[in-house]
Amino acid sequence: MQINTQTIKPYLFIIFTILAFIFYSNTLSHRYALDDAIVITQNDFVQKGLSGIDDILSTELFTGFYKVKKDLVEGGRYRPLSLITFAIEYEYFGESPKVSHFINILLYAFTAWLLFIVLFKLLSYKISLDKGFWVAFVASVIWLAHPLHTEVVANIKGRDEILSLMGALASLWFILNSTKKWYYYPIAGFVFFLGLLAKEMAITFVAIIPISIYFFTESNKKHYLFSIISLLIPTLVFLWIRQSIIGSPSVNGNSIPQELMNFSFLGASPSEKYATIVYTFIIYVKLLFVAYPLTYDYYPYHISLTDWSNPITLISLAFHLLLIYLVIKGFKKKSILAYGILVYALSFSIVSNFFFPIGTFMSERFMFMPSIGFVLILAYYLFIYSEKRLNNPRIVKIGSVVLIATIWGGLTIVRNSAWANDYILFTTDVLTSSNSAKSNTSAGGKTIEEVEKLKTIVNSKPKSIEQITKKLNETDLRSSEKEQLLNGNRVEDVIKNIEEFNSKKLDLALKYLKKAVEIHPTYNDALLLLGNAHFQAHKDFENTWKAYEKILLRNPRFELALKNWTLILNDSIPPAKKIEYHKRLLKYAPNRVENLYQVGHLYGRFLNQLDSSIVYFERAKPYMAKDVRIYKDLGVAYGLSANYEKALENMLQAIKFDPNDKQILINIGVTYQNLDSIPQANYYFQKAQQIK
Repeated sequence: MQINTQTIKPYLFIIFTILAFIFYSNTLSHRYALDDAIVITQNDFVQKGLSGIDDILSTELFTGFYKVKKDLVEGGRYRPLSLITFAIEYEYFGESPKVSHFINILLYAFTAWLLFIVLFKLLSYKISLDKGFWVAFVASVIWLAHPLHTEVVANIKGRDEILSLMGALASLWFILNSTKKWYYYPIAGFVFFLGLLAKEMAITFVAIIPISIYFFTESNKKHYLFSIISLLIPTLVFLWIRQSIIGSPSVNGNSIPQELMNFSFLGASPSEKYATIVYTFIIYVKLLFVAYPLTYDYYPYHISLTDWSNPITLISLAFHLLLIYLVIKGFKKKSILAYGILVYALSFSIVSNFFFPIGTFMSERFMFMPSIGFVLILAYYLFIYSEKRLNNPRIVKIGSVVLIATIWGGLTIVRNSAWANDYILFTTDVLTSSNSAKSNTSAGGKTIEEVEKLKTIVNSKPKSIEQITKKLNETDLRSSEKEQLLNGNRVEDVIKNIEEFNSKKLDLALKYLKKAVEIHPTYNDALLLLGNAHFQAHKDFENTWKAYEKILLRNPRFELALKNWTLILNDSIPPAKKIEYHKRLLKYAPNRVENLYQVGHLYGRFLNQLDSSIVYFERAKPYMAKDVRIYKDLGVAYGLSANYEKALENMLQAIKFDPNDKQILINIGVTYQNLDSIPQANYYFQKAQQIK
């Protein structure tokens, strides 16, 4: 059957859009998750809307989130395009995850359609239109349905991957059609530049596009030359802009923090590093065929460091050497197998860890672009097999694509449910990535957050189950968990359910966080949350301090540990114990003003140890020069110690900050009395009486 390409293409876009919404419509009710905070909800530049675009274009990716430029990952990140789209959305819709998810699905559908027209164009040079149509269509449908793409589409932040591939594919299409329309070359360069602005992975098409021309066309040298120029110019411009904003890339990660969560191969020997990298290669291949189980987290040590004695590593090495052999063998013959392998390998190379570290062992989103090579090979050989070996190839081809799309699409729909929000994502994937420090830390931390939300509901003293239901719907809990909590006829029953649920969840959070620390003993995020969990679950001050102290031993200025410990000490515990706990912190931060002040306050007010109180107040005083509390309390302490001159000195300073404080005026009057200065005493007593 002859295919009318002009007629069929628009209808296929509708088909791809329908399929995309079938596979991903359940994400429309999802909230923000994972890195969405970095690029949307806590990004200052995105939150400015249109007025933040200048800042987005002129700064590194993480600056809008961290407020300053940070060297967190090898080479830095300059990916402004997706952030610009988020800023535009924020300008017109505010924080609306539904809108962002809708746009992601639509862009994904368009990318699948773009993949189809590019593959169809390439294959039309090599095989008949009918055959080319079916191979391109099958490849695009199974690519659209592949569960490995859920991280990119279901996570709003993944739009950078979609836009990058759109730019790369569009540039390839324009170049393929530029032989008769010369102005397609600059258009190809422009859309390629947009792809680079979305994410650096598009740069691999500088090699993929000329290889595509070689494998599928009989182009002359002029076409090659103009094609390469149209790619190199935007690439050089992008690299120049990137370098001017980020700076020169570091060498071997020397300029980035040497922390395991940013540098997965920390402490590994070169042999272990490359053995582990080769090991991950076969895991990627496995996920292309069997995309289960999936997880957002491949950080240490979901993937463990390995060596060359591992048989899976050796199998991976042999398999990839075979791929190299097939490319060499098929290069001159221009085989589709060789081309598919090259597309896979070249687009994967930049995120493979082989040439430079990327911060994690692997990630499912890194297969978004390379999977094109895989689906092309799969679709082509499925077509060849059915044509040569089967009596009714058309039914088999249609049946095969329906079967694959149904199975993979079903897995995609199921997997999407995990991306509903951070709590569901983290507590789902920790079961898969149970040996990951990051996954255990994230699951523990988010569990604590949800417990705090539930405590707020209890503390608000709700009067009806309807009120509780409304508040529960604002949490990130699973529907099944909400139903469990609402299992009761009275408010008292539901409150009891919540309290029991909180107790179990805090113990579970402790379990996660203890495991995270076992995996990565110097992981500050895990230690901080572990300390928090010990206190929130059992008010266990000793284990809370032990967790914080492990951080302070390495970093005495770690503000979150200092701040959290200080806040915890507001709890109702004996003054002498509070003083002991404050002094523990002062060993690491001897000039921390709030703790110095609190020790002085506790010694004076509760233990009547005025000398000790004065010592700590005086230590705090240089750091509280504009705080009335220090002068007021020092005045009282000196007065009770009969050091009236010092008492008067501090009280007179205190009244400058708060002239209408009646108690300070009375204290000054009493102090003047003790100094036998009766006129001055009467003056301040009269001023005190004038204040209501």
